[in-house]
Amino acid sequence: MDDPKLRIHVIWGPMLGGETEADAREAAALMPDPRAAHYWTGAHTLAEALRAPAGLKEELAWDTFLVFAPGARWEDAPPSPAYVMHVGKRLPPERRLNGEKLAEEVKRLLKAR
Repeated sequence: MDDPKLRIHVIWGPMLGGETEADAREAAALMPDPRAAHYWTGAHTLAEALRAPAGLKEELAWDTFLVFAPGARWEDAPPSPAYVMHVGKRLPPERRLNGEKLAEEVKRLLKAR
């Protein structure tokens, strides 16, 4: 997707317990897109904060792909995503990660801008 308006924020953390910042740096090299910003967090604070906006009841929002509309801003709480996909969460099966569907939603939102 060549749209320069697209911004990607990848948050890495110790979701299974043993991952380190060095592991995240190594994995980030697999995503060389210059529009991607990579962040490391040693806590689950962000995954907890995104739980409700992602539609999760008990699980943390990791292995979760949240697409935000242009102009979305984080104020006191995270904004609601325009679209959510997941890997192995208790969310509707039609929201299981599918790269083609995810790309369609991202393109749709970019066009609406």
